[in-house]
Amino acid sequence: MSFWKTSTGAKLESQGSFNVGGGEMAPIPSGTKVKAMITEIKFELPSDRDAANGFGEELIKVRWDVVDGEFKNRVIFQKIAVDHEKVEKKDKALEMLAAIDFNAGGKLMASGEKPSDHGMAKALTNVPMILQLQVWETKKDDGSDMSGNWVQAVYNATQMKADAPKPKEDKPDFDSFDDDIPF
Repeated sequence: MSFWKTSTGAKLESQGSFNVGGGEMAPIPSGTKVKAMITEIKFELPSDRDAANGFGEELIKVRWDVVDGEFKNRVIFQKIAVDHEKVEKKDKALEMLAAIDFNAGGKLMASGEKPSDHGMAKALTNVPMILQLQVWETKKDDGSDMSGNWVQAVYNATQMKADAPKPKEDKPDFDSFDDDIPF
């Protein structure tokens, strides 16, 4: 098969434009918990907008892919402001990163060092976790509305599963005298 042929064997002919389809997607409702895995994580310089909001000189950008349930295949982007100019926000960001690391085995915190992009990717990707999501809303530069999800909380996926209510077992009613004696 030639590189420029489709899976059906048809030869591609470019028209100079292409539209993948799709469209606007509403955020996942506030309070929803989803099972997701980090598929990308790295330090980045903040955008001008993030810098104006006090994110500091660098932040950690995370891509979460939802792997199960109603919202499977959706993507959540998270910014962890580990260098925020406000001490409370920096501390919350470090607590979030520590929780993510703990749920993935705790390798980053165990080192005591600032993690590298490679170290974060190796330690934190492809580990299922439960995210509790909220919705953010803002205005674009053109005045139109824009919204998306942010990660409010992260939980260990196996603990969340264990905390789920267990199905009620069918047990015989030994106090009922309506039935015959079973021997």
